[in-house]
Amino acid sequence: MKPIELTKISNKGYQFEEPITFERQIYENTDIRDLKNLVVKGSVTKTLDQDFYLSAHLSGQMILPDSRTLEDVELPLEISIEEKITETNEEIAEYFEKDKNTLDIMGILWENIVLEVPISISTSEKSYQEGNGWELVEEKKESIDPRLAPLRKLLDSEKE
Repeated sequence: MKPIELTKISNKGYQFEEPITFERQIYENTDIRDLKNLVVKGSVTKTLDQDFYLSAHLSGQMILPDSRTLEDVELPLEISIEEKITETNEEIAEYFEKDKNTLDIMGILWENIVLEVPISISTSEKSYQEGNGWELVEEKKESIDPRLAPLRKLLDSEKE
């Protein structure tokens, strides 16, 4: 998505609906393996105090690793974004390019996508008892030393 020219934002606002893509290098420090079919629809309007208001809906699919098997899991993505954009807000001001008189909302969209990544996701219903290089070890009942068996019988008879 190209940056929005601020001159296009009138009192009625600027409407948009278009597919978007992010470069693969942006995924490097996240669990996201891929983003597919991303479409953003929304508007940017100018408020009375000369700030901007972004109202958008982002939809698509997010590909994440399964928490147990590390296989790809496709997760639907539906995000509603409501954001007041001011030049005085240091976090948001980075999206303004004053020399070009534009507003780039791709950073805002990316931040909202990252917030939607679940801590863990698994589509597998079965519990795994072993895997590649590991296995579940269950504790075994203690076996009694045969030399102490008569003592065990004595203790059991006292309990009765």
